[in-house]
Amino acid sequence: MSRSNARTERGRRWYVGDRLHVDVRGLPCPEPLVAVLRLIDGGEAGDGLTALVSQEPLLLYPELDARGWRHRMVTPAADMPLRDGEVLLEIQRGPV
Repeated sequence: MSRSNARTERGRRWYVGDRLHVDVRGLPCPEPLVAVLRLIDGGEAGDGLTALVSQEPLLLYPELDARGWRHRMVTPAADMPLRDGEVLLEIQRGPV
């Protein structure tokens, strides 16, 4: 896949510098979880990625922990307003 903005069957992906960003908002459950885990398990996430999700992904957290990845919710930049309930999640390889 090219590193340009692209729409895929599992959300929109783009890069800011070397960091992968994925927007999985609006995908039916469990597709957001599946999409993020595929990026991690397939090596496309490198050492980290940023995910936009429709709601806090509580079922994703134990899967990330089991794979040795840590996560934290972050406040988006002013030019990226989120709707009620949406979450911006930073996911990083490393100890919890």
